[in-house]
Amino acid sequence: MAVILLKNMDFQNNITIQQKQILKYALSNGFSIHATEIDNSSNEVLLEERKSLKGFLRSLKPNDTVLIYDLWSLTHKVDELVKIFECLLRRNIALHICNKHFIITRQTPLFDVLELLAKQRELNLNPAKEARAGRPKGRMSRSKFDDNRTQIVDMLEAGISVNCIAAKLGFSRSSLKDYINSRELKELAAIKKTLPKHDNKKINKLTVHQNSENPSKECALIAQI
Repeated sequence: MAVILLKNMDFQNNITIQQKQILKYALSNGFSIHATEIDNSSNEVLLEERKSLKGFLRSLKPNDTVLIYDLWSLTHKVDELVKIFECLLRRNIALHICNKHFIITRQTPLFDVLELLAKQRELNLNPAKEARAGRPKGRMSRSKFDDNRTQIVDMLEAGISVNCIAAKLGFSRSSLKDYINSRELKELAAIKKTLPKHDNKKINKLTVHQNSENPSKECALIAQI
């Protein structure tokens, strides 16, 4: 099963750029997409505390394929990338980094993976080079609305007006409207609305699946959620 993971990171056009690039990659490589997931968790939070991403990883089955736009769709921290790679490879799950046309499987030469991680470490140490390499720019500061973002997107997806959302959540309409526009939440809601109902799952509400007959073989990262 091929699954797309989109990362909502408060970057302008981020979600739409990711989706277009990944779908283009999937089409050119003959993938049939079975599900699209959207991760709203912050990459600034420690990986072990990102329950939404851990839930997504645990929902994957052996031999699945995950398509992401770039490494920062998972995290920009090298040590956390190593943990995620270990979780995926342990269950023979292939990771396609579409923007780099790079595939990580059990057959990928170790040197190639180390080189990828070394480049990421270099980008982390040189933010200016990181921007030139294509990582989205314009990170926005934390907003008081962030804790309600998933709820806001769900209501927009359901066709509820900004006025009604503001009244229901007790926010100023103008401030909420600015937040929705700056984060492109209407565009995000529109993307979610187009997904098939059985695929349109919210990561933070995923049902935990046992992906192995031997739970002891699961990686430490997702052993407990």
